[in-house]
Amino acid sequence: MRTETYIRRWGLEPDGEPFSTPSSDLCPVRWKGQAAMLKVAKGAEEQRGNLLMVWLAGQGAAQVYRHEGPALLMEQLDPEPDLTAMVGAGQDDEASRILCRAAAGVHLPRRDPPPELAPLLQWFRALEERQRQSSLFAGCWGLAQALLSSPQDVRPLHGDLHHGNVLHSSERGWLVIDPKGLLGERGYDFANMLCNPSLETARHPGRLERKAGVIAAAAGLDRARLLAWVTAYAGLSAAWHLEDDQPTEAGQTLDLAQQALALSPAP
Repeated sequence: MRTETYIRRWGLEPDGEPFSTPSSDLCPVRWKGQAAMLKVAKGAEEQRGNLLMVWLAGQGAAQVYRHEGPALLMEQLDPEPDLTAMVGAGQDDEASRILCRAAAGVHLPRRDPPPELAPLLQWFRALEERQRQSSLFAGCWGLAQALLSSPQDVRPLHGDLHHGNVLHSSERGWLVIDPKGLLGERGYDFANMLCNPSLETARHPGRLERKAGVIAAAAGLDRARLLAWVTAYAGLSAAWHLEDDQPTEAGQTLDLAQQALALSPAP
């Protein structure tokens, strides 16, 4: 694993088994006597997220200790409490409010964001390419176009804010990890919350309509515009699932897009 290179270079002590995700190689380590996580990105998208983490400087995010090229050494956060487990325990609304507070930390006004951040219009290309495949994809793309052509409250965005990417620190509270590093309307960051922590949960009858109200109130968003972002995001997510040869997940995500579209007046 490429983590070995940076363990040697930065004088780190392995503190657990290394592991891999589709986007990164990771290893728990100790750095200057404290627990940390070494993450080595596999691609440009993850490296862009690393740049956003460095820019956030520990405000609302895990603290970054070292950064070089694809490698990031960051604060090790606690495995518990866990937002997905909170949803399973009947605390869905509280988990959503925690996510909204974490998003607020990312969206605080700051100077000089990284120039490498990807604009949302670029991010939605996969949905644009699917627009002729079905009337539902066309409807999702139509809403996405309307939102992207009239952005409101443009900020650097996390880009993948869901229950697994907000973890707890006993000293600093709930913090984000693993951003995508996007630039666009603040409301986009909340759409993913409504599609998680699982498609089964997200598609439960009545959940989307109720949760849209909870999140809009917690984040200070227009509920109708939030639902439009959910429609656009769910269509985009379905397009990604098809790119990854996951037709079942694509169908389930399109079902969620249909629910959101039925609740979404034009923005």
